[in-house]
Amino acid sequence: MTDPQMPYRKPARSPSRRTAGPRRDSTRSTRARRARRLPEKASRPGETQRSGRTSDSRARRRSRAQPTPVWPPPSGRMPPLPRAPRPVLYGIRLLVLGIGVAAIAGTLLSVLTPADTKLGELSTSQTASRTESVIMAKSRSLAQSDLSLTQAMTPLKAQISELLELTPGLTPLVYFLDLDTGKYVDLAGQQAAPAASTIKLPILVAFFQEVDAGRIPIEQTLVMQADQVAGGSGDMQGQPPGTQYTALEVATQMIVNSDNTATNMMIDLLGGPEALNQKFTSWGLSSTLIRSPLPDLEGTNTTSAQDLVKVISWLHRGELLSLRSRDRALTILQRTYNKGLIPSGIETEAVIYNKTGDIAAVLADVALVDLPNGKRYALATLVQRPDNDGRAGELIRRISQTVAQEMNKAVTPVLPPSGAVEEAPPGESLPLEEATLEEIAPETPETAAEF
Repeated sequence: MTDPQMPYRKPARSPSRRTAGPRRDSTRSTRARRARRLPEKASRPGETQRSGRTSDSRARRRSRAQPTPVWPPPSGRMPPLPRAPRPVLYGIRLLVLGIGVAAIAGTLLSVLTPADTKLGELSTSQTASRTESVIMAKSRSLAQSDLSLTQAMTPLKAQISELLELTPGLTPLVYFLDLDTGKYVDLAGQQAAPAASTIKLPILVAFFQEVDAGRIPIEQTLVMQADQVAGGSGDMQGQPPGTQYTALEVATQMIVNSDNTATNMMIDLLGGPEALNQKFTSWGLSSTLIRSPLPDLEGTNTTSAQDLVKVISWLHRGELLSLRSRDRALTILQRTYNKGLIPSGIETEAVIYNKTGDIAAVLADVALVDLPNGKRYALATLVQRPDNDGRAGELIRRISQTVAQEMNKAVTPVLPPSGAVEEAPPGESLPLEEATLEEIAPETPETAAEF
């Protein structure tokens, strides 16, 4: 028993208990084993929290036990990387090279594109201005030049005059030009007469001049107005106002179908009659004038046979248009529907570009003819007649037939003399000697078989 007189003392803890290492280790290991089992069997919140704390403490102990890696290593040497296969290395190098080249090319394009655009615009404007200046220079030269005439074809003129005597009451105006030799026939060819639809030929050339100058694109949209609709020839008059066409379609219909509505649209597009008349004068056309819109049944619009031959011969030679526009214009003229006048009088196969005109007071046709023998000529006939006289058409066909027969005559070949060429003394000529066919080309069995 304890003495009541003695104060109470708390018993000191045994030192063996404080230093009991193995017992503490066993306790800790027991707790660790218990902590590993608790997550599967825990059913109380207290036990779960305890297991979490035990896991945290274990993680801390492991982190203290494992040293933190240091990068780069204190020694300064990098650990070797795994070596990739050679195909992979080559592919990576090519990829890097391609990216670099693409970046450089993109930079160059971004720098050079504005300059190239400005250069393209400048070159386009310079080309248009140069083309316009060339056309103006050609127009001035045409106004001062002639058709390069050489001599009149008197026999052909006499044959045509005989045809005119067979048709009293008709007043034909005829102009013919051999485009290769410059020989011509002029029967009142400079006299002004009602143009009818032949006025559309110089209008077509004026349109393509504006195209060459860059002022009118051929795909420009034109809207048909009510005041442009005209009767007579053509199908566009059947369309309602507001119908849209391209400029090339309008020009084509003006010639191929001789459309009067298309002609009025083209006159307005080119600036009106005054602007066109000034252009015709600058070309050197003295009788070609537009005074009224089509169909002009009164015949106030005028031209002459010589003016029409001038326009179509200049067109053929490319003296008014660029080669591309000249080809387009000739293609349109070749497609003309009406082939019953000058083309009808040509018996041989020929390439013909023509434009007709027909009102009560006059029947006309102008054509560029390319014969199979290679000869080319221009022919224009305007026959003034009393009120749709049908003899005018037959007269034009007979004139065309006469001209074609004259141009289709065979050319007599000139055979060169056999042997060496002997030179004559100055001022003297060599005597002509007759030679038979055998002397020029002796007959042999081979040549005899060929004949």
